[in-house]
Amino acid sequence: MQAWIETKKYRKRRRIGASFILLFCVFAAFLVGALQKKAAVSSKPTGFLSYAEVKMQETLYENALAYYMPILRAETPAERSLSQMFTDLVLHSFPVYTYAAQSSRVEATESAFEEELEKQLEEQLQEENAAWSVVEKEDDPSEQEVSDQLSDEQFYTWMQGNDTAGAGAPEPTLFSYATKRAQQLDLEELKDYQTLVKQHYRINSTTSSNKDQLNLQKLLKKDMKLKEDVDGPQILIYHTHSLEGYRDSKEGKRSESVVAVGDYLTELLTSRYGYRVLHDRTTYDSDRDRAYSVAGPALQKILKDHPTIEVVIDLHRDGVGEDTYLLTEVNDTVMAPVMFFNGLSYTNKNGALESLKNPNLQTNLAFSLQMELMASTYYPGFTRGIYLKDLRYNMHYCPKSLLVEVGAQTNSLREAMNAMPPLADVLNRVLSGEKP
Repeated sequence: MQAWIETKKYRKRRRIGASFILLFCVFAAFLVGALQKKAAVSSKPTGFLSYAEVKMQETLYENALAYYMPILRAETPAERSLSQMFTDLVLHSFPVYTYAAQSSRVEATESAFEEELEKQLEEQLQEENAAWSVVEKEDDPSEQEVSDQLSDEQFYTWMQGNDTAGAGAPEPTLFSYATKRAQQLDLEELKDYQTLVKQHYRINSTTSSNKDQLNLQKLLKKDMKLKEDVDGPQILIYHTHSLEGYRDSKEGKRSESVVAVGDYLTELLTSRYGYRVLHDRTTYDSDRDRAYSVAGPALQKILKDHPTIEVVIDLHRDGVGEDTYLLTEVNDTVMAPVMFFNGLSYTNKNGALESLKNPNLQTNLAFSLQMELMASTYYPGFTRGIYLKDLRYNMHYCPKSLLVEVGAQTNSLREAMNAMPPLADVLNRVLSGEKP
């Protein structure tokens, strides 16, 4: 504001000064014109007078043009009369339209700072998508032929017969699983809080974290390995928002919603890795605003009835702008990227939410970070990072709770399905005790 006030005062002083200079130039023009006429009618003009007149004309003209219209110095013909010079000078320097244009530019400059801020904020939001490819919906990669996938007809035949989960269902994609690390992360560099957040987290403006909460060494030390000799399910997969579908999903059809994605993840974890998985396909979001409140008691009952469950996965589908298309390619397979999600039970406005405490928060954070770093190690580009928000999202019921967003509503169901093999592989590596 102070800079704006100073600029305004400067412009006022400059206009006043320019007005005085203009008046001086006009007066000088008349004076020189009078001298010219006197010299013309004089029968015996002195050499000094003629010389003075010429020099005065040249000096006045050059100085005026240098101040008002410097470009005319190179364009104005030398033979033009003094009256023509000053007429053009006045008309070109102070016409109404020129003044209006200059005023508009000044006003635009004054508001440029606010416009630049808005532009920077928009660019920052766009840069959050840098970890995955964002393309226009018209460029539909789901139509691309990928050699290691089933045909579209085989894929949709598999889906139509999968209204209930069952063993023996074929994989809709022949994904090329990683046999070695694609890259080695610099864990020393990630010990720096700012670097860790910049590379692997996205923090919602409603909440905040700190270096004590997101301490890399502490979170990596958390043991995620599952007990093997148990009589009962080890992993629970459910959907707080089971009605979430994809671009080509039929409304209300679970075999084409995020529930179908959970069916496929269940099949992979069961048949490929040997885990005992319980998939809860119950609808909790008939009233979406109350979905977490409805799902909470049901989740609590499932855990009570099945005390062997150590891992709870809430599988979702994200929501983005209709012109945003989240897509990535992992080991030659086109798929929707995944994003991990944590609630911090903390708002910037109210601080720690005592009524929404989460005693398992640090283990929740350790689980998502180990998944994120393991995915970055074996399947770079597969994830969109970890999103942190303010509430707890029913993650307080189980230490090893994981909330996963699989693609968005602009993705196809097939692209979401294709993300399950790498997700299952990363999950198996973390639950087997492997460290990034």
